[in-house]
Amino acid sequence: MIWELTETHPIVDLRVFRHRGFAASVLTISLAFGAFFGANVLTPMWLQSYMGYTATWAGMTTAWSGVLAVLVAPIAAGLSAKVDPRPLVFGGVVWLGIVTLLRVVANTDMDYWQIALPLLLMGLGMPFFFVPLNGLALGSVEESETASAAGLLNFLRTVSGAFATSLVTTLWEDGSAEKHAELAGLIDPQGASAQALAQQGMPADAVRATLDQITQGQAVMVATNDLLSMVGIAFFIAAFAIWLAPRPTRVVDAAAAGH
Repeated sequence: MIWELTETHPIVDLRVFRHRGFAASVLTISLAFGAFFGANVLTPMWLQSYMGYTATWAGMTTAWSGVLAVLVAPIAAGLSAKVDPRPLVFGGVVWLGIVTLLRVVANTDMDYWQIALPLLLMGLGMPFFFVPLNGLALGSVEESETASAAGLLNFLRTVSGAFATSLVTTLWEDGSAEKHAELAGLIDPQGASAQALAQQGMPADAVRATLDQITQGQAVMVATNDLLSMVGIAFFIAAFAIWLAPRPTRVVDAAAAGH
């Protein structure tokens, strides 16, 4: 860091963080993209592991989040070049947070469209998050710093997604184990269910396995909903973080951030 900050032409120009707009944009995109990526990783894992979905159907379910995003993206791009991008980013990220919090009531009896519809609605907020935020970040630095800023923006966005994937996976597994331990002491306390299954001719080992499978499925569902609550809160924190940035002094083609 000392070398990069003191070099006249550094490989990684960390001095772009002196611009408050760029720093706030990086904070926002790191939080929001990490939350978005974490939810996207969690959904197919849950569908395949405990809802009986194949990899194909889990992918088809998750893919609905991109349908409306493609349709709305041109509108977001046009608005970001004409108006202050901060309200657009704020609205887009808040929308993602609202839809995510609506998903915390999920249960194991949900059908395909009950799962897919919230994912479809998330697509409305995605372009208003990505497109204006890239333009705001690059518009907050000097023109000669645009390439360095775009590189750092993409790098930190990628790192946040990777970090979120690791964090969500770990929290999901640990949360499932914790909830399983809690529910194990609550399920069938009087033994009525076990007795009913035994009376149907089911062996004792099969009875225990059946009850454990039911407990595990519900434990995972509770852990999944808890994680989605955390993701939703992260979206709201990211949404308010964008107001730390001043209005950019110039308009930049947001597509430049993708290279």
